[in-house]
Amino acid sequence: MRRTTARRAAAAVLGTVVGMAGLAAQAAPAAADEEIPEFSFEGCPELPANADPNLWLCTVAKITSGRLTLGGIDQEIHQPITIVYANGYDPVTFEETVIVESLESEPIRVEGGILGIPGSDFLPIMQIHAQPQLAGELELSPEPDVLMRQRMKISVRNPLLGDSCTIGTDEDPITLDLGLGPTNPPPPNEPITGSPPTDVSTDPWVVKTTFVDNAFAVPKSANCGPFGWFNGIVDWQSGLPSPAGSNTAIFTTYSASKGYAQLGNA
Repeated sequence: MRRTTARRAAAAVLGTVVGMAGLAAQAAPAAADEEIPEFSFEGCPELPANADPNLWLCTVAKITSGRLTLGGIDQEIHQPITIVYANGYDPVTFEETVIVESLESEPIRVEGGILGIPGSDFLPIMQIHAQPQLAGELELSPEPDVLMRQRMKISVRNPLLGDSCTIGTDEDPITLDLGLGPTNPPPPNEPITGSPPTDVSTDPWVVKTTFVDNAFAVPKSANCGPFGWFNGIVDWQSGLPSPAGSNTAIFTTYSASKGYAQLGNA
């Protein structure tokens, strides 16, 4: 029964994602002046062979605002982060499968650049741009109070750092346990609370949710500059590694979902 309910809803993150189900029944009515992002389902993942479309849901989730604090980096989210994924169930075992198609966002210019001093990054060589990337599987409701477990890394770009510099890696990712809170972080962080799902549209079905986590750790950087020569500089500037209790993710997310049977008839 719980899995059937979970299939009904998927509010998704970020980033860069993010989704969860089973909460739509508790959703409050939308505000009259709610500004809802536009959604396209053209990029939904292809289903596995012999999958029953009636048991699969495609979700397009857009993180439109919030904040991501990773060690010494404290960045407001002001450009959308979009994740597209599908989740479905085996009709016999009811085992859930999640397929992530993409995570897309524009590079975010990090305030203060290399030196971390506002206004010092007027030259391109002093600028740093960060971009979230997926670094592993996506899990929906892996445990109580966790609506989505998202593994990610942050691409850090600068002319000196090259194109492969990241905070976190596929082997050692930043793992976010996103939920509604209140969270239970170690100090110095204190508990924070998100906001429950709110239905804001019925065609397509769109849910607005604020997901939070401030109990996760952030690993060191990797592959910054030739042979990783600049890893230490990135770690110093970013305050890495950063232990649990010193980092925060707040994602205000609009998630639009459609069943694959509905998509096939669209």
